[in-house]
Amino acid sequence: MKRFALILLIITIPFLYACKEKLVKYTDSGTTVTLMVDQVLKVELPGDATSGSDWREMRYDNVILNKKGKGNYLLGDGTTPGIYYFRFRAMIPGETKLYMEFGNKYDSDKKPSKVFEIDVVVVPKH
Repeated sequence: MKRFALILLIITIPFLYACKEKLVKYTDSGTTVTLMVDQVLKVELPGDATSGSDWREMRYDNVILNKKGKGNYLLGDGTTPGIYYFRFRAMIPGETKLYMEFGNKYDSDKKPSKVFEIDVVVVPKH
């Protein structure tokens, strides 16, 4: 019986973690995302790290959202662009706009080639 309970626990843990994380992609730009306090927002954005461009600017209320780490990059396969991943934890109830721009990382005066923007609403835990 103990072995069955342990196996069930091991199988259940990844599903519980997945429920805490909400994924948004570049195609979700312009939408509103609702999170609960402590929920993680995972942002998946296209880009090519070898092009000299980067997701160079991010604006949001860091009291409501807390960026977790620097972000990750997954190299594309040659036919598709790479993917950048950023994670933010919802800290307190409130609303903020998450704005990100992709452009030349060495010249921030140049117009961005891509913009990602969503409204984030954080609600209390139930």
